[in-house]
Amino acid sequence: MLKKVQFVPRTEKSVPFAEAALSCDFAKIGYREEEYFLSGTANIYGEEKGHKAKVLYTDAPYTTRILVRRPEDPTACSGNVVVEILNATAGFDIDRMWVNSWKFFTRNGDIYVGITSKGHVVDALRRFDPERYAPICWDNPHPEREIPAWAETSGPFGILPQFELGLFWDMLTDCAKLLRSGDPENPIADSPRAAMYLTGWSQSGFYLSRYIASFHDTKNPLFDGFLSAGSGAGLMALNTYERSGKAFGESGVPAGSMLGSAQPVIAINTESENRIVNWVGDFDEPGYKFRTYQIAGASHDSRHNILDYFTPSFLRRLAEIGFVNQFPAVDGELSDYPYHLVMNIGFAYLYRWVRDGIPAPHMPKIETYMAFDRSRDAFGSFLENKTDALGNCVGGIRTPTLEYPTGVYDSWSTAADGRVSATFGKVNAFSPEKLTALYGDLAHYAALVAESAEECVAKGYLLPEDKAEMISLTVSAARSRWQGTE
Repeated sequence: MLKKVQFVPRTEKSVPFAEAALSCDFAKIGYREEEYFLSGTANIYGEEKGHKAKVLYTDAPYTTRILVRRPEDPTACSGNVVVEILNATAGFDIDRMWVNSWKFFTRNGDIYVGITSKGHVVDALRRFDPERYAPICWDNPHPEREIPAWAETSGPFGILPQFELGLFWDMLTDCAKLLRSGDPENPIADSPRAAMYLTGWSQSGFYLSRYIASFHDTKNPLFDGFLSAGSGAGLMALNTYERSGKAFGESGVPAGSMLGSAQPVIAINTESENRIVNWVGDFDEPGYKFRTYQIAGASHDSRHNILDYFTPSFLRRLAEIGFVNQFPAVDGELSDYPYHLVMNIGFAYLYRWVRDGIPAPHMPKIETYMAFDRSRDAFGSFLENKTDALGNCVGGIRTPTLEYPTGVYDSWSTAADGRVSATFGKVNAFSPEKLTALYGDLAHYAALVAESAEECVAKGYLLPEDKAEMISLTVSAARSRWQGTE
């Protein structure tokens, strides 16, 4: 139960962690950013048959934070409210869906709300600003519980017994109810709210799946639609002391291959994940609406969302508290594939599906084959993605970057110590000589890219508003490779 909403002001000495105002030039585009602490009490749940949640403990106190980004003018709001489950895998809050699609959100006038999802980030918040984040509370209300033998007590997915993961479910519910209410403490009460969507990236996608499986009321929904990205249908554990749940799917259906609800669900995947999620396909049943969108050439992590989005000052602050954003591999360059632009179609089609009742279009899947040798895949999948004569993926949603490639795009990379990263994608650039043999010169290449971008818009792979940026990024990468500067 939510008991208190506290506005936390930005000052010259204290700013929200992962603030977007500078990265996205809010002063220029007419947006504002505010941080709030939500305090209350939460139940801790366990799992019953059919992924239903049962109450194990009641009234555990909590304080978490939300980031609210919205138009300065309340009347300019679109009515779309996007709630992101902030990703905790790196040990600090990452607003990856915002990083990918902030230009789309802000040109629409959408309201964005990011909510902290895990106690694993509390230490980072307090190192960043001890005074500002002193009130944050994810404390384990029953630390006397025995840590399971299977549990690890370190790493992004390990148990940290001082925190209780299970607080999140009521935190999210309390936040959603607040955002839908007319309560004067609601940060967006003065703005139109036609529909609210839940989204999450990677680990946060498992939170989203769990919410649908165990908490989503399809008849009285708090969220009108869902967009999961870089993730599958696995279910986040309901509390700190339980394992993650089995994925959606019934007997005879491949594990982890189905995710849907009466409210539309869209899953967007890169080449890093498409083989392991192995979605069965799309569904248009009244109680089960789902689309799989798979971006060929893309990888879980890319130059845009690891480096380019962030300001140098924020990256320095991250380093000061012990986190360094860097590409760990030695067998190529960090992937520059501009898949963040393709992410925008997922939101655009979800909005239309929810608000206008127009089902999202179907998209081609990345083509795979059964390789059987699981050692060949960084995630241990039996499946491999098919590749063309140049070494790039076949099928899926394709952009000019892959239709006219200037290198081989892989979804994995290898570090100096030999470890394979399944998420840091790489590109091995073609030589200037090979580019000339393939495309003639840069002017001809640019013409091919422009034509391909038009085709992408016509096929629904790209929004018209993103065409110019797609062309610019693709041609810019080609220019640097032609000049041998990569």
